[in-house]
Amino acid sequence: MNDLLNGVTWFRGSSIRIRRAGVELHIDPWGLTESGEAHFILLTHPHYDNFSEEDIARVRTDQTVVVAPASMKKQLDDADHFMRPGDLISLDGVDILAVPAYNTDKKFHPRKNGWLGYVFTIDGVTYYHAGDTDLVASMKDIRCDIAFLPCDGRYTMGPDEAAEAARACEARIVVPIRWGEAGSSEEDAQRLAELISADVTILDRAG
Repeated sequence: MNDLLNGVTWFRGSSIRIRRAGVELHIDPWGLTESGEAHFILLTHPHYDNFSEEDIARVRTDQTVVVAPASMKKQLDDADHFMRPGDLISLDGVDILAVPAYNTDKKFHPRKNGWLGYVFTIDGVTYYHAGDTDLVASMKDIRCDIAFLPCDGRYTMGPDEAAEAARACEARIVVPIRWGEAGSSEEDAQRLAELISADVTILDRAG
């Protein structure tokens, strides 16, 4: 595995854990096969496969910082920070930028909801987790080392749009997510790998 991917685990769907330089950060914890002690939990939106209170409880401690879209205040009134697209916060040396995540030709993730992807840096590595989204214009303003991009083609962009997203954000490494469920398969992740020159790493599900 590329050194930049050390400490990266994919559980299922959009659920990613990063352990690097003593920091444990989760995005959309769901289907966790291991317990942990998260320093940060970033939530993209409140769908059941992105907002699992059971999985959050497995890794949340009294010191965990929880970040969520501003539109999730009713579901999660005890989050530490509510963000809107374009907001930037710096927490214990981890810079977190909230970016738009929405569908352009589907009904599942409306732009008006203000749901999020995130760009953040840990130990000099910049990660982009796109959230559940189609290809959107703001991706051209993102620069990252690693991009976690959905490619299921039903609820989010498919592999062709994900390839355009990878080129837009100039990712050095692309990790396909949200494949293998809801009619998507590893073929979608493989298709993405065939379409771009960046290093594409197809991770196995943890556990």
